[in-house]
Amino acid sequence: MIKAILALFLKLPLVFKSLSTVFISFFEAIARFIDDIGFHILQSIRAIRFPDVREFLSEHMVTIFLFIILLILIYLTFTNKKQKV
Repeated sequence: MIKAILALFLKLPLVFKSLSTVFISFFEAIARFIDDIGFHILQSIRAIRFPDVREFLSEHMVTIFLFIILLILIYLTFTNKKQKV
């Protein structure tokens, strides 16, 4: 399988090789960024002293983030309506 992928990769023109290299590096940068964000969020939750609070936050992390995003969207919606009037 690896030989087939390598042979296909070597037969592509140079332009396609460079574009694929750019896309691979772009996706790698995005993956590292997401990994870094996850590290900072999880590290801050681990630093909380009280186990009950730490467990609650780790169990309901997605719900809390969605709620925060919803509040931001509601705030932006109402501030845009006030500016138009």
